[in-house]
Amino acid sequence: MSTTNVRVVGESPTAAERAALKAIKTKQTKREILAAITEETGLARKDVVAVLDTVAKMARRHVMKRGSGEFSIPELGIKVRRVDRKARTGRNPKTGEPLRVPAKTVVKATVLKSLKEVAA
Repeated sequence: MSTTNVRVVGESPTAAERAALKAIKTKQTKREILAAITEETGLARKDVVAVLDTVAKMARRHVMKRGSGEFSIPELGIKVRRVDRKARTGRNPKTGEPLRVPAKTVVKATVLKSLKEVAA
């Protein structure tokens, strides 16, 4: 592997790297995504699947009840976090009658700046 393609983890892509990207015009299935990663990295498909499964498990472990509550991957431009919502009073849209909405915990995904820059 040449050192010209090596980038420090967490570092934003340079303008030249962003310019070298080609847009993918059609939606890809999981199989197509795995095939593309396999082709680009030279890793076995089994290894790519294992890495993606591990990342998914790590995300779940971070947002679960006693986890850190936040998981981000700067290279993907995504941050997932657990948010506690307070109980509140809402309204029934049909009758207008007030009703109690209980407190609950939800998971939110946020787009990071690095991904927003590419979309602009």
